[in-house]
This record gives sequence, C-alpha cells and structure tokens, in this order.
Amino acid sequence: MFASTGLRGKVLNMALHKQHNRVYNFDSSTEWGTFKPRSEEASLQFLKMAHFDEGGRIFTYVLTLDGLLRFTETGREFGIDLLSKHTMHSDVALYIACSGEFFIRRLAHPDASSDPEPGEPTHPDKDLPNGPPHQPPPADPRLYQLVIDNDSGTYRPDKSVLPDLREFLERNFPGLGVVTMDCGDKKLKKLKERQLEIKKAEGKSVNLVLNRSPSSSSFSSDDESRLGALESGHDADAPLKSKKERAWEAVEDPHRLKHLREFIGGGQSSHAAAHSKPQVDGEAGGPAPDDNGAKAG
Repeated sequence: MFASTGLRGKVLNMALHKQHNRVYNFDSSTEWGTFKPRSEEASLQFLKMAHFDEGGRIFTYVLTLDGLLRFTETGREFGIDLLSKHTMHSDVALYIACSGEFFIRRLAHPDASSDPEPGEPTHPDKDLPNGPPHQPPPADPRLYQLVIDNDSGTYRPDKSVLPDLREFLERNFPGLGVVTMDCGDKKLKKLKERQLEIKKAEGKSVNLVLNRSPSSSSFSSDDESRLGALESGHDADAPLKSKKERAWEAVEDPHRLKHLREFIGGGQSSHAAAHSKPQVDGEAGGPAPDDNGAKAG
C-alpha cells in the first residue's frame, strides 16, 4: 500500500491519496489565517480547533516531519471511511514524526500541569465553574491539558519518542499542559473510556467530518474499530484483525473493490469536510527519518 506495488497496493494507495486531497482541499469556504508562532495565541488557536474541553471528544492526529499537525475528531459518527485516518492524514507517507490520539481536559486551577493525575478536578470528567457547559470556555491555556499518545495502528511510534513529543508541543503551545502517555498504559485506557462515557451522556457531536460516500458502510478505520470495541464493552486488549488483513479482505471483495474504483474515479460519492491543520514551528524531523521518524508498519 505504501510502496504502491501490486494491484491491491496501487488501488489502496490511489484511494488514500484521493481521500487526503478531498479532506485537505482549500476553497472559498476554508477558514484560514496566521498567528505568531510559539505564542499564547497559537495555544488558543489550537484549543479552539479542538473545541477546548467540550463534549468528551477524542482526536486522531499525525505530526509530519516538516512540522504539520493534522487532526480530526474520531468516532463512529465521523465517516472517514477507507482504512486509516493516520494514513489519510499523512498522505500515505512512509515516515512521520509521530501519530496517535489526543483529547483536551480543563483543570480547576491555572497551573499548566503535565501530570496525568494532577490531584485536582478536571473537566469534562467533573463539572467545573467558569466554563462549559454553563459558560464559554476560559481563554487561558494554563487551564488546559493536552493528553496525547502514540496510539496508531498504522505507525505506532515507539514510546521512547514521547518525551521529545512533549518538549516539541510545549515549545509550540506555551502555557498548555502537555501529558504524553503510551498507548499501552492502563490509565490511558480508563481516561479514554471516561471520555466516551461523557460523549454519550452529552449526546453532542461537532461536524468536523461529514461523509456521505457509498463506501462508508464497507470500510472502517483502525481507530473506529478500536473505539467501537470500547463503546460496546468488548475487551479492547483482545486480538483484532490487523489493518493489512482488513485491507486485503476489502480489496478482494468485488463489492468493496467496486466502491474503491468509484471513489478513485470520482464516482457518485459526495464528500464534505472541515479540517484542522495548524502549522507549528519547530524541528519535527531529524538527521534521517530512519533515526527519528516513525515508519509505517
């Protein structure tokens, strides 16, 4: 798929490039602008794109080697179909700096804590004053934590890169508390389960990605499969089919292959998407992708 070799690899590679171009196209409806790098304004713009701490949302992200942070909200109601949000965000790149998932939570006090257990109430887990759901979100980055991990079925960066990721994000988003956690951490699993519970209870969703593709019923991302297992009470640690296994099954199915061909050729599908892609300042790469990047597996 990444090398675009063989019939199946070429079909999947073309489909994901096509999807990336659809999501990341720019037209008159695109909201854009600039802000001072490594500033409080940059931190607030990022929080605004992630809708602060509202709704128990979880996001899928990719940090590219040239410092682009791309992300969309993940979940069953968000129809990035095909195979992997991470692969789509990266435009089927062989190497990326880091990828995984993240969510935002608000602290009771403005201390920019980087502790996963800050010893104080956090929203949306607890109802805090002076902010959602009763008032607009406070515009102080020190009141928020970015909880971010390496949970990517496509790339799965080694946990040894997480300290560098935290340093990079703290440098680009001053004032914001950054908590990096390995995807195998049981505490992280509980935090995400709580986010899903909050999302269900509030019954709200933000229309970051709206998809009406005929292939949407045929494909699901690795992220949605795993989150769906959590929502249904399935043991998320139990073995699931790998992304490659599901990809080959999809392409070998004549019905699904027909949808893929329609998708690549334009077909009858329609797709409307709003995207989040802030440019962050810093050195995301290194002397060689082999040494500092995460490779597709």
